[in-house]
Amino acid sequence: MTNPTTQGGAATATPIAAGTAATTTTTATATATAAATATAAAAATGATTVDTAKAAASVRDEMTATAEAAADAEFDRRHRRRATIKRYTGHPSLVIGTSILVVMVLVALLAPWLAPYSPTRTNLVNTLQDPSLKHLLGTDQFGRDVLSRLIFGTQVSLLVAAWVVTLTLVIGTVIGGLAGFLGGWVDRIFNLFNDILMAFPGFLLALAIVASRGSSLESVIIAVSIAYTPRVASVMRSVALTIRPRPYIEASHAIGLTTTRILLRHVIPNALPPVIVVATLSAASAILAEAGLSFLGLGVKPPTPTWGNIIADGQAAITTNPLTSISAGLCIAAMVIALNMVGDGLRDALDPQMRRQTAKIL
Repeated sequence: MTNPTTQGGAATATPIAAGTAATTTTTATATATAAATATAAAAATGATTVDTAKAAASVRDEMTATAEAAADAEFDRRHRRRATIKRYTGHPSLVIGTSILVVMVLVALLAPWLAPYSPTRTNLVNTLQDPSLKHLLGTDQFGRDVLSRLIFGTQVSLLVAAWVVTLTLVIGTVIGGLAGFLGGWVDRIFNLFNDILMAFPGFLLALAIVASRGSSLESVIIAVSIAYTPRVASVMRSVALTIRPRPYIEASHAIGLTTTRILLRHVIPNALPPVIVVATLSAASAILAEAGLSFLGLGVKPPTPTWGNIIADGQAAITTNPLTSISAGLCIAAMVIALNMVGDGLRDALDPQMRRQTAKIL
């Protein structure tokens, strides 16, 4: 016979065991869920870390590529800069001519301090003196120190050359560029007047203009500029004719750029190198023209010293003291040779074909 107490205890134990098992199952499930969540979180964290690492590596690669590109660009700029400097400094004529011009410019700027005497002060007691320690190149027929007059005469020659180059370059570039780029009736009118001006020798045309205006520094500058502007304008027109049919000019027309903007942005900048060379060579002709006009008495009025009137003044003592005329002639020759050397050097440096030929010779 079964004990009721035993049966009751068994009945009571069964629910407790079941509850314990359920609790254990729930705990295990929760633990498994937490483990799965932790695993997922760890996996997500790992994926995020990998993505972050990849993004950081990508940023580093981009920064490295940018730095390398910047370094390459800087190297290219330095290389081009060195090549440009070498192109100009490696040409003997350009270096020598520029050096002479720099010396002349310094002499002109420092004339008040370099000249031992006033260039216009006369001393009739010391007329036609031979070279001595007091007067290194002697004196002229008015007792003026020749060396002082030569030093101050550099100012006039450089002033004339600078103004003539500026005026011929500006006027010739504008007129020649318009004629070559526009063509048609503008080009025909330009050729008519340009041929008329170029039919006269430059010096004779300048002589006629100065004779009609009167002798002065302004008249000399205007006359010489008018005489030598047609040469610069002709070169500019020729270059503009070769630039006009190029594709970038047609593209500029297609996008609606005005004629003025095309001229200023494309035509003139690409045509400047040969024009600058011609303008530099015109400076040498301008110095010769000024000296010739002053020698004839149609240039700068005395007593302002110029190399031309110093040569004229030296005629009175050409047999006893030829150094007066010879020294002024040597100054003119040095200036003209220097400008021609600069012009030749610029032509070789700015023209690739001439640069290759010069490199073969040198």
